[in-house]
Amino acid sequence: MAKVTVSGVEGEVDYDALMKEFGVEPIDEFMKKMDRKKLPPMYRRGIVFAHRNFQRIYDSIMNKKRFAVLTGFNPSGPPHLGNLLFLKQALFFQDMGADVFIPISNDETYVFKKQASLEKATQIAYEQVIPDIIALGFKKGRTHIFVSTEEKRVYELAVKLSTRTTFSTIKAIFGFDNETNPGAIFYTIVQAAHILLPQLQDFGGPKPTVVPIGIDQDPYMRLSRDLAEKVGMVKPSSTYHKFMPGLQGGKMSGSKPETCIFLSDSPETAAKKIRSAFSGGGRTLQEHKEKGGNPDVDVACQYLYFLFEESDKKISEIFSNYRNGSMFTGEVKELLIKKLAAFLKDHKKKREKAKKNIDDYMLK
Repeated sequence: MAKVTVSGVEGEVDYDALMKEFGVEPIDEFMKKMDRKKLPPMYRRGIVFAHRNFQRIYDSIMNKKRFAVLTGFNPSGPPHLGNLLFLKQALFFQDMGADVFIPISNDETYVFKKQASLEKATQIAYEQVIPDIIALGFKKGRTHIFVSTEEKRVYELAVKLSTRTTFSTIKAIFGFDNETNPGAIFYTIVQAAHILLPQLQDFGGPKPTVVPIGIDQDPYMRLSRDLAEKVGMVKPSSTYHKFMPGLQGGKMSGSKPETCIFLSDSPETAAKKIRSAFSGGGRTLQEHKEKGGNPDVDVACQYLYFLFEESDKKISEIFSNYRNGSMFTGEVKELLIKKLAAFLKDHKKKREKAKKNIDDYMLK
């Protein structure tokens, strides 16, 4: 079984086992109740597989009541395709009526040693991360982006929260030891402040808030939920999505550029990466015709499944044809390359436009 912690994911992931280990629940019961036509592919296909207290968010959507979605970003490098999993969920919840809060955690990037300096992390935030986020289509006036170290209210809330827990509790949740640097320890409180920030009176007071994350980040949710009630706030909810595979398998990670396709990659660069990505096909053309391939491990098939093929009917046909050997690895890769090129070209135009409008999206 995989080892899943806030600092990394190792081994093959068994999501059913992780649900039991982390004490989260399947989310499919809520998806069955909602209008399938409004659900993004990741919800229809079980890519988002679990939740904590999604009932509160479901009720807010159904009854058109105020709620928020918060999703953070670690600016260790430019955004990549895997980041779209939580950003697209934030877009979905915004369409369902939520205000969006997006902390850019330059402090996390530095204290966990993913960047050599705090200044460099902040530079990446403004030059690469924030324009890419805006370019995805977030709504002006209902999107609130902030750089963690520049938002005074984060620090003030973190100070208040820090007195409501103990070091032994944080050690137990995060697995820290005596070699952990104090910045990483205090960052757990800062992250809780990010998650609870939408409930400050400045933003309308306590309200349901949903946080889309990978299950490796669940310790932050457990801490935040424990602290929320102690300061008179609503326990935040969370959704958990499966990890998008890296180009050679494993988890896609911005701290490992060789695993990623970045949103800033040119179509030509992305195409080159896809053509050399891990294949689930047979070792030879003849073997593939006879035995078929495995779309569940084929990177191109998975990228279509996660993000780039909207039609459930078409994705089902691609997977079926790949399994029976009538569709080849090269065909799937070229199909993905075409869709990815169209996305990257369009995104580049929107990113250049977004660079001129950053102030309109920053938290006031």
